Amino acid sequence: MDQVSFADSALVFQVPPFEFLNAPGFAAARDRLVAGKLALYEGNHLFNRLILEEGRFLCYLAALSLHAGQDMGRSSTWLTLGRLQREVTELGVASRNRVEAQVSCLRKYGFLTQQPHASDRRVRLLVPSAALLARDAGILGLLVDGLSALGLSPTEGRSGPLEPDLHRAMRRATLPHLPGLSRLIRRHLPLAPFFAHDCGYMILLLLLRGGRDGGDAVIGSGYQRLAMQTGVSRTHVRRIVEAARDAGLLTTTARGGHDIRLTPAMWHAADRWFADKFALTDLLLREALPAGRTSAAA
Repeated sequence: MDQVSFADSALVFQVPPFEFLNAPGFAAARDRLVAGKLALYEGNHLFNRLILEEGRFLCYLAALSLHAGQDMGRSSTWLTLGRLQREVTELGVASRNRVEAQVSCLRKYGFLTQQPHASDRRVRLLVPSAALLARDAGILGLLVDGLSALGLSPTEGRSGPLEPDLHRAMRRATLPHLPGLSRLIRRHLPLAPFFAHDCGYMILLLLLRGGRDGGDAVIGSGYQRLAMQTGVSRTHVRRIVEAARDAGLLTTTARGGHDIRLTPAMWHAADRWFADKFALTDLLLREALPAGRTSAAA
């Protein structure tokens, strides 16, 4: 664990990631976060395909952040397709056409709607659904609960659902950090086999849970079960697992992937990723909370 370096940080955190990594309860907090995310993602194949890939995930975050930061008195802040396309293309993770295609999919399945502005019906605003906002609040809530358990957060001792006002404030705080978040994702090169593919992040979470739960450190679920759990093809799963194997993150020799073992490199890479996630959430939380609450809890 002490070999993990955070010197190339893409964001200026208020609490450095290594402090979370070295906290006594980090492994337990990581495992609770993995279990909580799987409880939200598992079985929802459509939603996972729509957001669990780097470019689509950043588009999803940009839409939620722009929605939270809107000022209806200032047209330049409105969440329109054009504004979303500008924000995401500047990150370098998707083209304008790809953003439009993702918006179309999110609208088709009810995660986004497009509504005319009350004072100018020529302008079509994108509006996240209540279900999309609730799911995002659930994910952020898991991270905030993890911070609270580690004792390094201004909400120490907190648990339960994230309050709507705090959720909105944290997503409003996310907007200026999107370029840094994009760079942060890209600096986790060892996990690229998972981040760069449809549902790769879901497969990563399932492998981490299996590696933790497996008494003999063998994950025996195989490609077919992973495919059923994620809603992608067995071939797609095999390619991701083989890419992770070639990167030294796991080993497997049995036909069908029934003997997957996670290597120390996988756990080091995953721990570094979750330490960054906790540090980012802490940054957003401190920026979202009123100054008095933050300083009183610090």
